[in-house]
Amino acid sequence: MKRCSGFRTTIPALLLLVLLAALLLAGMGKKIQVLKIDDPNVALPVSHGDIFFHSYTNSMYGAPVQEKFRIEDGYFRLVHVMTSSAAVLEYLGIEGNDEPIADGTFSEFTIPAASVGNHAILARGTNVPLGTHEGRGGSVRVRILSIPLLAYLAHPVWR
Repeated sequence: MKRCSGFRTTIPALLLLVLLAALLLAGMGKKIQVLKIDDPNVALPVSHGDIFFHSYTNSMYGAPVQEKFRIEDGYFRLVHVMTSSAAVLEYLGIEGNDEPIADGTFSEFTIPAASVGNHAILARGTNVPLGTHEGRGGSVRVRILSIPLLAYLAHPVWR
């Protein structure tokens, strides 16, 4: 009789393993887009149309700046720059005092790690400070990546 009882527990366990394997195989081809910030090693899932902000203090004029980006087709599009400093807008080559309009499309941007501007990224309710980290070449890189869903789920530090 013990033999039957072992058989009864082995079959459900094998079925569970087969189900898990099928789910893994189904998820292997699925990719997601992430906003990847090197050092700190953060990857936040994003979708077409999502908004994120890059906030910092302009070191030349000591003025706070907030750049608004929208995710579009695997790139970020700079859609607005907010600052109280006309000098910063002029420095950035942006026209308009009441509603400064910015326009630019980027696949990535870097921030000097030694920057004193208290840089931070705010995306999907997560604030990621960038001021004390350093990547390759003395900078912090921010970019959009398409990665396998399983790789994202297996790497909890990314969230």
